[in-house]
Amino acid sequence: MKNLISVLILSLILLIPAAAHAEHAVGFAAGSTRGMGATYRSLPDPGDTSPWGWQVTGLPFITTDEGTVSAGAGLLYLLHRGKKAMAYASLGIGALVTWNNCSDDDEFCEDESHWGLGAGPGLGFELRVMDNVAWSVEIPLAVMFADNKFYGLYPVPNSSLVFYW
Repeated sequence: MKNLISVLILSLILLIPAAAHAEHAVGFAAGSTRGMGATYRSLPDPGDTSPWGWQVTGLPFITTDEGTVSAGAGLLYLLHRGKKAMAYASLGIGALVTWNNCSDDDEFCEDESHWGLGAGPGLGFELRVMDNVAWSVEIPLAVMFADNKFYGLYPVPNSSLVFYW
């Protein structure tokens, strides 16, 4: 699993120099291999010959005694791009961490923490709803782990709503 994370991070670092000639987007995303929350996506310009893009997603919710953090990253490979839609393959990873640290005066509370991880390949499509607004749906084949246990292989979908510029 550490090798997969290392490959994704290295891939994103290598793609950053190409970001100057890219189509950028911000919005919201949720899914098993995408994480949940605010998202940033970078795709090659329509005239570019590179088929590679990437997307990162994250959302922290942290209070004094508890918290939830969701994060994800995906490497996108464009299979076909038209004026109003595109098809792509992806390799992504999404994670969720939650914790609860009880205060001394709460006798019914139990200190606990949980984590989950989903990683795997997927196929998706994106529709340009308007010139700068797009909605994407992707079906990954996610290998799921939670709290040090293998939970299975699930096709839990990812979805994003983004604004391009």
